[in-house]
Amino acid sequence: MTGASTVACQNGTWTELPKCKGKGGKCGPPPVIENGDLLSFPMQEYPQGTTLEYKCPSLYVLEGSQYITCTDGQWTSPPVCLGRLKHVLLACAASEEDMGRNNVELKWVTGRKLYVRSGDVIEFQCKRGYLEDPASSPFRAQCTEGTIEYPRCKPGNETCGPPPEVAGGKVQGVKKSRYLPGESARYQCWQGFEMTGASTVACQNGTWTELPKCKGKGGKCGPPPVIENGDLLSFPMQEYPQGTTLEYKCPSLYVLEGSQYITCTDGQWTSPPVCLVACAASEEDMGRNNVELKWVPERKLYVRSGDVIEFQCKRGYLEDPASSPFRAQCMEGTIEYPRCKPGRNCTVRQSAMERNNIQLPSSSRSSTSIYRSGDYISFECKWWYRPVSHSGKVRAECLDGVVNYPTCERFFG
Repeated sequence: MTGASTVACQNGTWTELPKCKGKGGKCGPPPVIENGDLLSFPMQEYPQGTTLEYKCPSLYVLEGSQYITCTDGQWTSPPVCLGRLKHVLLACAASEEDMGRNNVELKWVTGRKLYVRSGDVIEFQCKRGYLEDPASSPFRAQCTEGTIEYPRCKPGNETCGPPPEVAGGKVQGVKKSRYLPGESARYQCWQGFEMTGASTVACQNGTWTELPKCKGKGGKCGPPPVIENGDLLSFPMQEYPQGTTLEYKCPSLYVLEGSQYITCTDGQWTSPPVCLVACAASEEDMGRNNVELKWVPERKLYVRSGDVIEFQCKRGYLEDPASSPFRAQCMEGTIEYPRCKPGRNCTVRQSAMERNNIQLPSSSRSSTSIYRSGDYISFECKWWYRPVSHSGKVRAECLDGVVNYPTCERFFG
């Protein structure tokens, strides 16, 4: 033997191990490797310079040299047999669905789905019309044990939605759902209406330049504006006299923003309302982000646009530092879900309980001693001991693998 014959556990690792060298340069039995086999019958002693070969079974990959050699009384490092099946399960798939949810796409690859090995890095970029979210995770994401931390992009301010409706007129041609900076649209007024202002509008910094106005002759108004997802509570006509008032209504699960009435004033309608779609916090989306509703035990929750929903991490998970806020606001039918990451389990250790003069209640001793992050663990003081805490509570929370054990002291009353 060379080195100390005794080793100690320090900070979770063993101090330096001793080495056993064969006398006269000879080696003892070769190392046994997990999931692997030696291609010869093992002996108790081998002469200097002997070389042996290992082999891994089917579905395993040999890592390192397949040969070991007896050198100066010791064997060189043996190989390791890694399970192929395990490596397949730990691979990552960058899917179109997940990328679409975060408004990103692959930077260098044009495929809809990309498989990479654990440890590989994928580069993402924002989709056209979107900008990098300052609170996003990095755009060079590493595959870690089958999981990719996707970056996020938010809608860019440089694009515009469809040009708005104007009372007494319409947009020429077919309206698009999205316009790039500098793109334009042209308006025309209904027959019997006169236009004031430029007939062409342009998309600039995410908004349209000033819209034209179509004024009816003699103070009359044309057909009322059409609002998305809303209905007029009367049959529309081609012409309305000055002072006419009309009413709009939004369907179920939509919220009317603005006044529900419009009035014909000096040949133009006052501003119409907007119907904002509600949000649905679904079990599927919450499960994908490892969160649940904080105050409501529902699997699905509908809220109006502008309302706030509070989330919390599911049992066994912790808040992701790069997550969006856990108080999420419904914005035009969309919820920005927060995210939680898996937390480490806790093991109740007998030595720690002895040190703190506590024990598990008799009802808990037969159950498992493994607790998930976020679980509360109830203890009790040993006989003739009382809690040190003024609150009298003898319980602790498992926080990402750590238990802050309560303490009891000897009672001499």
